[in-house]
Parts: sequence; structure tokens; C-alpha cells
Amino acid sequence: MKEGLTKQAYRGFFWQAIGSGFQSVIQIGVLVLLARLIAPDEFGVAQSALIVVGFANLLSQMGVGPAIVQRSELTENHIRAGSTLSLILGITLGLAVYFGASLISLFFKMPNLFPVLQLVSVIFVLESITIISQSLLQREMKLKALVIADLISYSVGYGLVAIVLGLYGYGVWALIWGVIAQAVVKNIVVLIMKPHSLIPFFGQREIKELLYFGGGFTIARFFNYLANQGDNIIAGRYLGADALGIYSRAYTIMVKPVSLIGTALDKVLFPAMASRQNQPDKLIEAFINGSKLIAFLCIPITFVIIFSSNEIIHVLLGEEWVEAIVPLQILTAGLIFRMGYKMGDILSKATGNVYSRAKRNVFYAICVLIGCYIGTHWGILGVSLGTLLAIMVNYILMIHLSLSILKINWLYFLKRTFIELPITLLLAVIFIAIIFLARLIITSDILILLAAYGVYGVICLILLYFFWEKLSFIKLLPIKGVFKKMLRNYK
Repeated sequence: MKEGLTKQAYRGFFWQAIGSGFQSVIQIGVLVLLARLIAPDEFGVAQSALIVVGFANLLSQMGVGPAIVQRSELTENHIRAGSTLSLILGITLGLAVYFGASLISLFFKMPNLFPVLQLVSVIFVLESITIISQSLLQREMKLKALVIADLISYSVGYGLVAIVLGLYGYGVWALIWGVIAQAVVKNIVVLIMKPHSLIPFFGQREIKELLYFGGGFTIARFFNYLANQGDNIIAGRYLGADALGIYSRAYTIMVKPVSLIGTALDKVLFPAMASRQNQPDKLIEAFINGSKLIAFLCIPITFVIIFSSNEIIHVLLGEEWVEAIVPLQILTAGLIFRMGYKMGDILSKATGNVYSRAKRNVFYAICVLIGCYIGTHWGILGVSLGTLLAIMVNYILMIHLSLSILKINWLYFLKRTFIELPITLLLAVIFIAIIFLARLIITSDILILLAAYGVYGVICLILLYFFWEKLSFIKLLPIKGVFKKMLRNYK
């Protein structure tokens, strides 16, 4: 990549990571409050509704947004055609969910899901309005604007509305109105940041060009979403709303690091790699360095969550959620595989290999559904294990696709990606020692977490301060300049 593009990409990563970090903190705070205001079965009903919303959203957008980001040549007609197509699809899917709510509630065996789905169907129209604005901001790598929009919409929309309604005893409706309020606020903020023409345009050439990439992208994303939500679908269908509520809270906590790192990498590397899709050497370096960063971060995070899961559940959710501890540990064991395959997703999108990606996602979805169905015989623990095994299979599939695109072999990939493995394992062992020592000295769960995370954070900063130059990928990150300045002052 050119130096200017590299700086722009990692500046974007910095903003996205910081923004995702702030949003994760806010989300955890909201989760702590809502877990004490709303029962597990009501979380299960809301989660079932959001699964349906997610599926329908994939069809309502038809990959138009990513097609806008990926196109090397983009005209005003493409933008108008994409906006028109998104709105039509959003209205169509909204009506389909509204009138199909009774059938969906029968599938989940949740009668109280019916009115929830009818209300939540309005989200399709709301989100179809801003998909083009969001995609244009990502294409231009104005990620700071997207971060601000996400923070404002979640905090003011979902967080404030859901908590206030939860306090007044609205239960599942507090969660659903929070989601709707979040979509409304995001619409307003994004359209102010990136307005575009809303005049309808039905150009056949432009629509065909957008749908060619968007169709393959949607197929891949549909089955990827089916795989990601397959565990929730099986748990809700065969184990009930209460079990789904417990499982989904464990999943939500586990997925925070994925959202923090994965979202930042996707929003930055997708447009950056797409702009250099015909330069294989640059793509190889971007892919390897992204994979190194994921491995370096995920291995210590995995050990941190697994070995402090007891305190995490007690502090964040409360005593009535103790059944979520072991599922959280099992799901977290697959964190590096869940994060690792996202680099394959990014590369396949950037290079236009969306149909090859789609084939693998079909197999991934089948693995999740079969594995979780078999796992229901052992409750949510079995569902968690089924999910973990499917994630490992998908990691192998997506890395194999990536290596085929880049024309490199597994040995080269593994040697370069896990070159810092001894350091990451050392960081993991340090945390295990700290958390066990904290439990010997302290009895309060929240104080154990604060002490262990605080001490561990300080130790990591000290080690990074003195040994950051030994990390092969660190030179690409914005933090490099900060450490150079610190070292000069120290000397």
C-alpha cells in the first residue's frame, strides 16, 4: 500500500477500535442494568425477534452497501440506484415479517413473539434509508464519523430508552423500543453527516452491477449469519426462551472482543484492500499483519475471559445467571478461530471472491445447525460445544480460501502469523497467576476483577513499553509514534 493509504487505514483502525471500545464499555453498563430489570425468558423473546430481523435485513439490503464500497468506479447513478433498491427491499421485507409474524412465532414456539415481530418490522424501512450513507462514509474511510454515529445512536437510542422503560417494568418491550430508537437516532445522525440524493433511479445497468457483487455477498452473508445465529435458533426452538436468554447473554459477553477488533479491522481493511486488490504483494502483507494482530490480541483475551468468567457473570449479570458461566468459557475457547476467519471474510470481499466465500459459509451453517441440534441433548453446554466445533471448521475453510487467493501455503501462513506465540502465552500465564492470587487475598467478585484487570493492565503496558519493538506488526499501528516519543523522553 502507499504510505498515505497505510496511514489512513491504520488511523481509521485506531478510531474504530477506540470507538468500539467506548461502545463496548457502554454496552456492558447497559447489560448490567438490564440484566437486573428484565427476566431471562424476556431476553430470549427479544433475541428471537432480533434473529429474524438480522436474517431479513440481509435480504433487504442485498449487499448493496458493500457493493458501493467495493466498486472501483462509482457514479451518482450507482448511488441513486442503490438507494432506491435498498428502500424497495426494506419495505418489502418489513411487510413480509409483519404478515408472517404468526408463522415465525409458531416456529419458535413462543406465542408472545408475535406482537414483538410486528412492531420490530419497522426497523427494515429505517435501516434501508441510511445504508448508502454509511457505505459512502466507509468507502471514503471516514470511520471517525461512523464511530460517532454508533456511539450516539446506541447511548441515546438503545441505552437510554431501554433502561428507562425497563425501570417502568416494560420487560421485553423495553428492549424492542430501545432497538427502534437506536435505528431512528442513527438515521438522523448518518444522514446529517453524509447526505445523498433520495430521488429514485431505476437504471438497469447500475442495478445489475450492484446486484452482481451484492448477490454473491448476500448469499455468503446470509449463510454466515445463519451460522452465527444457528446456535440461538436451535437453543430457542428446542430448549426454550429461558435457556436462550441464558445462552445469548454468555454469547453477548464473549462476542465483545470480536466486535471490538473484528469491526475495526473490517471497516478499515475492506476498503483499503479493495483499493489494492490487483497488487498481490500488498494484499499478502495486509492479510498476514492483520492475522498477527488478531492472534496477539485474542490469545491473552481468551485466557482472561475463561479464567475470570465466574466473577464476570456474577458482577455483570448477577447470581441468577450462574448457568451462563460454563457456556461463556466454552464459547470463549473459540475466540481466536472466530476472529481469525474474519480476515478471510475481508480478503474474499475485497478481491470479489464472494461466491467462493458463499460456498464455504453454506457448509459452515450446516455444521452449526447439525452440531447444535445434536448438542441440545446436553442442554446449552452441548449447544456451546457444537458451536465451538463449527467455528474451528470454518476457520480452516476460510484460511484455506485466503491462502488460495494469495497463492501462499499453510506453513508460510502459520510461521508468520504465530511468530509472537511465546509472548502471548506468557501474557496468558501472567493473568492466570494474577487472578488466582487475587482470589486468595480478596473475597468480593467485583474487587477481584478490578484488582486482577488493573494489575494485569499495568504489567502489559510495562512489557509493551520496553519490548514493543520486538513485535513484528507493531510498526504498522498508530501506537508506534506514541512509543517513540515516550522512549525519547525516557532516555
